[in-house]
Amino acid sequence: MGEPATQPSTDTLARPSRSDNSELARVLSAQLGIDLTPREFTLADGTRVGVDAADGNPPKLLVQCSPVQGQVKSAQRNKVIADAFKLSWLRDTHFPDARLLLVLGEPLAKLFGRGAWLPSALASHGITVALVDEGQNVRMLDIGT
Repeated sequence: MGEPATQPSTDTLARPSRSDNSELARVLSAQLGIDLTPREFTLADGTRVGVDAADGNPPKLLVQCSPVQGQVKSAQRNKVIADAFKLSWLRDTHFPDARLLLVLGEPLAKLFGRGAWLPSALASHGITVALVDEGQNVRMLDIGT
């Protein structure tokens, strides 16, 4: 199933990534009581991958954010799925001890309605989902199956 996971060198973990979600990372840091910052990792094979927020070195929490408001579009739904895939891949191949968190705008809660496949898929991959409202208030969503 691919090459064995290799731990990126510690000097590649300190570089912040470009992110529009730094304020949300600050809010999450305060709420969770840990220091979260946007991060970009350069992996052993030269692949670069950024996350909206991560802690520590190596990270124990990897976060992707889609704090959209308003009408949900299919491109936003697809971004949620892509972000989940990226987090899962990054944890499974490079940071096996990391927890995963998707932070989504309240309108995206409709993706987690009764009978939807997405909450079950995210739960089975150990991805926690939180919702953020327009006032930057974050609450965890129960997506357990």
